[in-house]
Amino acid sequence: MATHETIERNGKLRTTIKLEPGERVALCRCMHSKNFPFCDGTHNKIEGTTGPVIVEALHTPISESRSE
Repeated sequence: MATHETIERNGKLRTTIKLEPGERVALCRCMHSKNFPFCDGTHNKIEGTTGPVIVEALHTPISESRSE
């Protein structure tokens, strides 16, 4: 299950998200989600075209999954 931590560093917020291999999450870009940093679909109710960004943790590291 995805976990996240938001800390303030030098006056800026920094969010770190940890995913399990194969886990997929939708991250909010509209800044209105009640479940921030995760998308809850609120962007569908406001003007604009900003939807979520989808992030998926691979089962195999990229360097190992590429054919050489």
